[in-house]
Amino acid sequence: MELALITVEKILEMFVILFMGIAIRKCGMIDEASNKRFSGILLNLVSPCVILMSYQIDFDVQLLARLLQTAILTGISFALSILLANFCVKKNGNPDFGVERMAVIYSNCGFMGLPLIEGLLGSEGVFFMTAYITVFNLFVWSHGVMLMSGRASSFAKTMKSLIQPSMIAIFISLILFVTGVRFPSVIANPLSMIGKMNTPLAMLIAGANLADSDLLASLKRPRIYWLSALKLLIVPAITLVELMLLHPDRTVALTVLTAAACPAGTMGTLFALQYHKNGHYASELFAVTTVLSLITVSVMVVLAGVFL
Repeated sequence: MELALITVEKILEMFVILFMGIAIRKCGMIDEASNKRFSGILLNLVSPCVILMSYQIDFDVQLLARLLQTAILTGISFALSILLANFCVKKNGNPDFGVERMAVIYSNCGFMGLPLIEGLLGSEGVFFMTAYITVFNLFVWSHGVMLMSGRASSFAKTMKSLIQPSMIAIFISLILFVTGVRFPSVIANPLSMIGKMNTPLAMLIAGANLADSDLLASLKRPRIYWLSALKLLIVPAITLVELMLLHPDRTVALTVLTAAACPAGTMGTLFALQYHKNGHYASELFAVTTVLSLITVSVMVVLAGVFL
């Protein structure tokens, strides 16, 4: 129950910053172009710094084994989510099936999941979260691209897509972790300071994105509630059952469940725009699930406290 209360408190804190993001967008302090630049700073600088610093700990074979355990559990969770989406979101007569399946399967594990895990479990949670993000990227840049483009992506193209700052940071961090190399303070301190920007910057960006969507109109669409239930309740519930059956380490289990319980990710909108799908609809799903997650993530953490 204590963890559930901490979760509620952290989510409320994040939503306060999110509403500040809405406010500064509505007031014209930032525009769409500057928000995209802030997103680039977050993805290409701040998040890699968080990852790099989370691995600056003493090497432990057990930690490495738990990291691998996280990756395996994440892969199973995504496989089950894909089966669920294929069953519940039909392709026939639905031109937006790709957008909807993308929203159900892939969560906002970077923008929202990483800062939430950091607040709940500290650097140890971030350490395991990197395994989730790695598997997420493997799935989203292969299955996600195929889903939105309508064609299979080549292995070479998938591998090329994975060469981005967060994945490079994970690779470097693993080497440093295994070899025991530590950054000198003159490097570690700036990296740590930049990493501390992760939560506020992520939620300001999310708020600015929400400000550009017609949330009230989206809330009047019944199908969005069905898709939100799939993303925020059914997917994490299936993940919870998986974790109950496999009995992993508790910190690993909480990391995987919290990441799976996060709302629909921004990758859905980015892919929709790139592959000429319904980007507005993708933004609506992002907005509604983000707002509803204030309640649902807290519920899932309460259930985790009871069953894990």
